[in-house]
Amino acid sequence: MSTTAHEKLALLGGGKAVTADVASVSRWPIIGEEEIAAVTDLMRKGEVSTSPIVKEFEAEFADYVGARYALCCNNGTATLHSAVFAAGVGPGDEVILPSYTWWATAVPIIAGNGIPVFADANPDTYTLDPEDVERRITPQTRAIIVTHVWGNPGDMDALMRIAQRHNLVVIEDASHAHGAELGGKKTGNLGHLGCFSLQGSKPMVAGEGGILTTNDRELYERCVALAHYERIPGLETDTYKKYLWTGMGWKYRIHPLAAAMARVQLRKLDHYNAIKRRNTERFDAGIAGLPGIKPQRALPAARRVYFEYRLTYDPARFGGVAKERLLEALRAEGVGCADERYGLLHLEPLFQEQDLYGKGCPWKCPHAKRAVTYRRGDLPVSEDLHARVFSVTLFSHPADEVVDQYIQAFRKVILNLDQLRR
Repeated sequence: MSTTAHEKLALLGGGKAVTADVASVSRWPIIGEEEIAAVTDLMRKGEVSTSPIVKEFEAEFADYVGARYALCCNNGTATLHSAVFAAGVGPGDEVILPSYTWWATAVPIIAGNGIPVFADANPDTYTLDPEDVERRITPQTRAIIVTHVWGNPGDMDALMRIAQRHNLVVIEDASHAHGAELGGKKTGNLGHLGCFSLQGSKPMVAGEGGILTTNDRELYERCVALAHYERIPGLETDTYKKYLWTGMGWKYRIHPLAAAMARVQLRKLDHYNAIKRRNTERFDAGIAGLPGIKPQRALPAARRVYFEYRLTYDPARFGGVAKERLLEALRAEGVGCADERYGLLHLEPLFQEQDLYGKGCPWKCPHAKRAVTYRRGDLPVSEDLHARVFSVTLFSHPADEVVDQYIQAFRKVILNLDQLRR
């Protein structure tokens, strides 16, 4: 690939590096005739509230993940709420989780009157730092939630060892990581419970929907009892059958049309994951060695997938040229890129105010054994990472030409950033 040093940046009047059709190779989700046929078939049958297809999809997804049980829900947030409930989290209990994640990882803890305790991230993988997790364990800790952020599996081996030492439940927020593996095992089968979103931007989609997985019968039955009253009669044990007519006040039944769509998408998941992985590996190889930028790193035993693609930028390598200026220059070259869209949860008003229910609960309820606060500076790695990370277009179709032009654009901008200091 030709050098691009001493080329005039497009931002300053030079030619654009990316001229190919980016939109056609980055389109997502991909809904084909099979998905449409599966949905319309249920509509013709009148199966628009319940359908055998839900359990069929659950069985196929459980088999794919390697888990004993799978349970569909109406969205990924519901799977996380179900998992937190199944883990026994209640008033005064603490759950350790990342701050660099989507809000749905944390807010179900509060819904159960538990207290989120945020731990720091690994600066290379962006996932939970096991050493920091262990430092934050107290007698009130009940569970750990690890987000396989952007499709990159967390350090589950280390986290499971910690959980075993302290008798904790580990919940995988695998909403980004359908089909990812660690040590040959798929996400959703690495902890005690796995939670997947099937929302329309995810690696496999149902429009809206979610599915959770576990190998533990008791955890599965608690998830059913929480929000699937109609399935309580089919449970293996009698523990929760007394709640047949009431459930526990929640209803998380998936729409069967969503399950029909997701069932078809599951058959295509590995195919599209492979395309995204190939495109991204080609891009990573093309920008390798460029100073000041670094892709998110996977663990050696991981086979990651890509929900979205992230890089970090070190402005100190370029005389303080701000990330915003870098992104401006890349966009001028035709690169799809943006500042980080996730916030840091520990700095959000919901957690700063600590008054969700108007009486200080769950942080100040009588069951809380200590004051848990959230301050800037609590998570130095996450805060530094968040300031430097940015996103780049993920290509979901074969895209060699576009990927190569993106590589050219990055080389051109990075090797000529001195033009932005003049």
